[in-house]
Amino acid sequence: MTRAMTWNIGCIFPLIYLKRFGIKYKGQKIIHQYFQPILNGDLVSKNIEEMNPDIMFLQEVSDPKDLEHISVLKNYQYQKLVNSWYNERSVLVASKSDFKITKIGNFYTVNCGGINYVPVHLNAFSAQKRLQDIEFLIKSLANIDNVVILGDTNIGSRGNTFLFKNDRFAYKKMTNSFVDFSKKLLSTTIVGFGLDKVFGSSNLNIQNINSPKIRGDFMDHYPIIFDIL
Repeated sequence: MTRAMTWNIGCIFPLIYLKRFGIKYKGQKIIHQYFQPILNGDLVSKNIEEMNPDIMFLQEVSDPKDLEHISVLKNYQYQKLVNSWYNERSVLVASKSDFKITKIGNFYTVNCGGINYVPVHLNAFSAQKRLQDIEFLIKSLANIDNVVILGDTNIGSRGNTFLFKNDRFAYKKMTNSFVDFSKKLLSTTIVGFGLDKVFGSSNLNIQNINSPKIRGDFMDHYPIIFDIL
């Protein structure tokens, strides 16, 4: 069994405006809307330790040095930062076992223990771009086995309700090729939508999927944790 986790550890978007005014919170100056290491590092570390994933994917890292505030990462020998649509080296792959990364377009496959993980953080502002990225992923992964696509898809949905037409199209295309193992979670954010998802190959046995309501200061996403049997 392998336990995997995805978690967008960043914060609500309006924080980007607070930095313009030099506003402080709990004595800390807000300089961006991504992971706040001093405010939330201990909380993130504590909960990762309790959930004890074998491999995890953390989104919205602003500076690699910020990860020093997540002390539990010392238990993960193998680590690599990969790029996302909004920033370079912004998604952390951390595992207790070695893995191999292969770049596919703007995305990556992370082969670990026979599973091909594809961490995603899709465009937050364009449903059309999300649809294009989904179409690219489906085509690129067509001949790859044991796929798990996981992360912040920014597809605004709750059950069968979608905020945008193109997100509905993207989801339908994705679920024509992969199983949505996270469908029953409904909400993975403070706004009540399931932006974070886990899709995978139909032959995989994914169990115990859960999104505990854990968040620190200004954080707007909850983690997703699951077992691959």
